[in-house]
Amino acid sequence: MDSKLQLLIDHFEIREVIEAYVHAQDRADEKATADVYHPDSRDDHGPLKSDGFKFAADATNALLTNWSNCTHLLGQSRIKVTGDKAGAETYFHASLTREAEGKKMLDQMVGRYIDIFERRNGQWRIKDRRCISHWATTNPITADHLGHLSFLQSHRSEADPSYEVLDLKRGLSRITR
Repeated sequence: MDSKLQLLIDHFEIREVIEAYVHAQDRADEKATADVYHPDSRDDHGPLKSDGFKFAADATNALLTNWSNCTHLLGQSRIKVTGDKAGAETYFHASLTREAEGKKMLDQMVGRYIDIFERRNGQWRIKDRRCISHWATTNPITADHLGHLSFLQSHRSEADPSYEVLDLKRGLSRITR
């Protein structure tokens, strides 16, 4: 295969893993989160530092215990592929809502994922992830200007419409192959 075409495919597949991670976290889907990591992976997410599978369990538990909603927006990714290894830097903006002392709060963080990927058995997965924080803030939510409208609501389960349109109900492996 042409080396430029293979590089394009590799970049696409790596970005698919990055996007699968944020989708899984936003849906609080532990199995789908774990699916982006190799068994011998590491993740350093500030207070959560562990192998990728334990991180998936701990992060999902934290999301379900502490926040009512989580939304990631991804920015640009810089990806450098060398054979079956790759480095990637991806910008993100995470917004989470929660209740505190009877008030609705908005927690936000902007940062970067610094990832080392490995391709094993033809599949890219995260080998090492470091989450870098640029800034974070917490603010009260004083009004919901859309609260009176009848928008569909997000679900932290396979009841979310994204599972159907992305064909994610078919099993554990949720990354495009």
